[in-house]
Amino acid sequence: MTRIQLSILLIFATSCLNAQSWFTYGQNAAIMVSGVGFDNTGGALFFNHPTGISSDGTRLLLCDRFNNRVLIWNSLPTQWNSPPNLVLGQTSFTTNNPGTAKNNLNWPGNVSLAVNGLLTIADTENDRILIWKQFPETNAQPADISISLSVISPQGGNRYEWPWGVWTDGVKLAAVATHGSAILFWNSIPVTDNQKPDYVIQLPQFGTPRNISTDGITYFFVGDHNAKVNGDKAGTYFWNTYPKQANQPYDFYRDEWIKGVKLPDGKLIAGGLSKFYLWNAMPAASTSAPDISFQINSYKNGDGPDIVYAGGKLFINNYNGNNILVYNSLPTHATQQPDFAIGSISPSANTLDSISYLQNSVVATDGKRLIATSDFDRTFWIWKTLPKQSGTKPDVKISLQGIDLSPWDNALYKGKFVAGGKNKIAIWDALPLNGEAPGRIFTNKIGSAQFQEIKGVALDSLYLYVADQSGTLYVWNNSPVTGNENPIRTISLNAKPPNHMNSDGKYLCIAIQGNPPTVYVYKVAEITASSNPLPFKTITSNQTIPLNLPAEALTFNGALAIANTSNHSVLLWKDINDAGTANNLIILGQPNPPTFKAAIGINRLFSPASLAYADNSLWVGEVKFSSRILQFTHLPYQSSEESTSVKRDLIPVFPNPFTDVIRFKDAIGSEDYELLGSSGQTIWKGMYIERQNFSNLPPGMYFLKVANQNTMQSFKLIKN
Repeated sequence: MTRIQLSILLIFATSCLNAQSWFTYGQNAAIMVSGVGFDNTGGALFFNHPTGISSDGTRLLLCDRFNNRVLIWNSLPTQWNSPPNLVLGQTSFTTNNPGTAKNNLNWPGNVSLAVNGLLTIADTENDRILIWKQFPETNAQPADISISLSVISPQGGNRYEWPWGVWTDGVKLAAVATHGSAILFWNSIPVTDNQKPDYVIQLPQFGTPRNISTDGITYFFVGDHNAKVNGDKAGTYFWNTYPKQANQPYDFYRDEWIKGVKLPDGKLIAGGLSKFYLWNAMPAASTSAPDISFQINSYKNGDGPDIVYAGGKLFINNYNGNNILVYNSLPTHATQQPDFAIGSISPSANTLDSISYLQNSVVATDGKRLIATSDFDRTFWIWKTLPKQSGTKPDVKISLQGIDLSPWDNALYKGKFVAGGKNKIAIWDALPLNGEAPGRIFTNKIGSAQFQEIKGVALDSLYLYVADQSGTLYVWNNSPVTGNENPIRTISLNAKPPNHMNSDGKYLCIAIQGNPPTVYVYKVAEITASSNPLPFKTITSNQTIPLNLPAEALTFNGALAIANTSNHSVLLWKDINDAGTANNLIILGQPNPPTFKAAIGINRLFSPASLAYADNSLWVGEVKFSSRILQFTHLPYQSSEESTSVKRDLIPVFPNPFTDVIRFKDAIGSEDYELLGSSGQTIWKGMYIERQNFSNLPPGMYFLKVANQNTMQSFKLIKN
């Protein structure tokens, strides 16, 4: 039976009816792909980039970061599908909305459990440390104490933000402020909210310190993703005893970010970015090499190295594998395989593959199809029709590993598709709907254009555009065939590095992620007319328009959109002439007034970095710390491939205008309808709506959106 979902979009016209025909500030997204759906984890054992584990020897806790939750097993799991008993940050095992109350989490970074039951969580995107004085007993149990890093930041000093790592033994507390490059120490557990630390370590070698490993006495080490010891790269600072004073220097340093635990026999086991390690004794100097370096195919870490030894078992966090690898006893040789993995049927199985999860997506559309490529996964995906509901899987998946292509950007125009990344460009003269290889691949150069690193590509009816890491824009007539064609234009952008590009045939947009962050908009006609064209628009970050690592800009129908990546928002102007000013600015992904905080939610964004527009809908691809592909729609919505089935089978809402009651009937009487509220909760379910009371709605204009598997349609409603 076909299910039709009816959702009242509470878009209230307060001052301008025309606002309803375009995007609105902070509106909900309509569809999400590269995931299960909004506020939906997929289940208790569906992990999305776990970043930390902890145990008191009996229980096991997992920080399931992208799902905004911490999972709790009251006894150590013994098989892959051992379900957790409790969840913190969420009311159930299926919800994953972020929040700011003491019973909510927003992208938590790490968890630490003491043997006395005291629990603490680094709630990263809420910039706080949460403390439970006693071990929680119910789902979503609120924390007793909250330490806001902004509140405890020093006056006139570096602002503390982004707590990534946390540790407690039930007596002392330590936490990392990744922004602010500090390690915070409390000699006793805080008893009030926002209690300041007793001392802080801030050293010039710190870059972005991440997490803490210690027993509170004999060792202490902190991983750093951007340590400044041997250049800007990942490393770990070691103290041979627990630090006890402000700015205490570390004793030695080791390249590679690791996190681990001292075993009962004095050995150290620690997880790294691509391997995990065993030292037969605690390392005491930078020359102390591990005795065993374990390198197994199922270990796919990244930003979440962590290891726990409990009950004779070894539990290893597997950030990019989206599971926990388990050895029933301590492994003894470098290639020894895990006995099982919590959260997946085998250690090498990634559950996110089953929901078509694509990391670092770059989106494109021709109005009929949706395209996404990934440099991380080296993949090219095609939806042959635009998705109509969340969780829709692509029809075509093409691996690009065989041609060694890591596409940083792509462009689609009238069936021709171009993807470019690193030093390589691939061109398809027709979309590879059956997995066809590209017709041409160019490496290192095209004609006189030498590629340092390709950062942006664009196509229109006249030109192929390529932006290089060097800050140079190359332009070719049509697209090269032999690879010997010289560009007709070589334009210095006078800023670098560039990022994604877009052309709608009238305007060419280039995002610049340098200092200051900038967006250039060129008129294509002026590129044709001049060998040294000046931008039509130069949008530079300022107090009114705070750009932060903008990744892409897009023009459509005379409008401009900017993916403002590190301010977690999309900036929109309906009239490109207003762009760069506060006039008629619309912001997606942030509440009003904007805070520019990241969140994985239906009306929030986390690192938006690519844009595509078609059929009154803006598609937004997120990167790095979230990988959703979202569709934001401005009403009325009309798909280019819409069927007439809804119009044939359904009678619109009546009366209209209405005062408090509406009716919506099925002309055939064979459909199952579900009426949903703006937050997604079910209001009514059945065969038809009769005398449904909405007297609690304020007067104004509303839209009833009707969608089934084949179509989407909207009805305008007026409430008196």
